[in-house]
Amino acid sequence: MQPLRWIKWGLVATGLIVGIIALLFQLRPSAAQWPHFPAPTTSGDARLSVSWLGTSTLLISDGNTHLLTDGYFSRVSKTALLGNLSPNPTRINDALTLARVETLDAVLVVHSHFDHALDAPWVALKTNADLVGSESTANVGRGAGMPEEKLIVADTGKPIQYGDFKVTFLHSAHVPQSPAIDALTGMGETIDAPLTPPAPVQEWKEGESYALLLEHPQGDILIQGSAGFVEGQLDGYQADIAFVSSVGLSRQPASYTDDYARNTFAATGAQIVIPIHWDDFFTPLEPGAIKPLPRLMEDLNTSFSQLDAAAKKYGARMYRLEPTQTLHFSRNTLPKVTPKNALRSTRTP
Repeated sequence: MQPLRWIKWGLVATGLIVGIIALLFQLRPSAAQWPHFPAPTTSGDARLSVSWLGTSTLLISDGNTHLLTDGYFSRVSKTALLGNLSPNPTRINDALTLARVETLDAVLVVHSHFDHALDAPWVALKTNADLVGSESTANVGRGAGMPEEKLIVADTGKPIQYGDFKVTFLHSAHVPQSPAIDALTGMGETIDAPLTPPAPVQEWKEGESYALLLEHPQGDILIQGSAGFVEGQLDGYQADIAFVSSVGLSRQPASYTDDYARNTFAATGAQIVIPIHWDDFFTPLEPGAIKPLPRLMEDLNTSFSQLDAAAKKYGARMYRLEPTQTLHFSRNTLPKVTPKNALRSTRTP
């Protein structure tokens, strides 16, 4: 009977551990204390619109040209990571309907992890868009059956024109992670053959990470899809507003966020900073129902505090935007900030 008793207590202990972990995943910080972006409710004189659709997915439009970053809408559950991943057509269709997207000119992918590239080819196919990114992203597109002429491998530093938007991909880096997570997500590795889902999470390797600069006559936008940077890479480029990933900053040394800021929004002189990729991307994209990542995964208030302090240091202002919210702006309608220690410089062609 003794072995049975040990088995019984082992099962009880395992159940308690699982229960405690499940409870910890329910503990979430709140973003409510952070100032909300004072966006107009209608377009008015604003010429550009940006909708944040969770993670680092942003829909950018001037009314004629429509660009989307990543397009990750399946938002698979945490337990799904233990098996094979596939795009969820229903969630993709629901998200496109929510965002009122019928056609796109391009889907711009910042790197090839599942939470950036899993759905991108399916969104591109559905909206007749180009898929633009690294060779790894192109292999995700090939695995989805995209025609080769719709796959655009970015030439870093060389602008691509879509309507009045000039899109430039610049080398960047992923936010540092633990060695275990790096191994699981193929950090620094590439996707060297067409990737057709279903496939395990480790097949969605990082590929190349990018910062995106979208230049437009009405305003210039910086998009930093992961909280990493390359020293000096954005020096001399200009942006009016910066959407920067905040996830992972709380796990870095205190000096890291300042270096991150200095090499992203401060380098471009952007005076408005909006954190992205802080939402719980393991839950469906439903307006008003999306919460921050669990405290066990990310300390949002520490990340936001560090980013806010860095923004103030470099003469910028940080605002919160809610997932699924749209802001309308032009260079002249952005909130005014008194310049202080701005690093914007003039780039030599």
